Amino acid sequence: MAMATKSVSTFSIFFILFLVIIDMPEIEAQDSECLKEYGGDVGFSFCAPRIYPSFCYQNCVKNKGAKSGKCVWGSTDVKCYCDFCDDVTVSDHSNDGYAF
Repeated sequence: MAMATKSVSTFSIFFILFLVIIDMPEIEAQDSECLKEYGGDVGFSFCAPRIYPSFCYQNCVKNKGAKSGKCVWGSTDVKCYCDFCDDVTVSDHSNDGYAF
């Protein structure tokens, strides 16, 4: 009888552990799934004017249905990426040099 109780207890523990692992939230999307390039050669015209929110942000939200947009400056060019996962707030740009 003791052996049967031990087997049931062990099975119960593993079953509960299995349910806990199954119920864990999924990993959030990675940047490659969230960020999509706006398209075309719009990077400089969308990112060069130092205003907030940037034209990149405004056009991503308005035209692409994204939550935000951000400029990524490379050594020779700049690209506008639409972010479909995270909304950028004013506090996120506190040191960007934007004029408020």
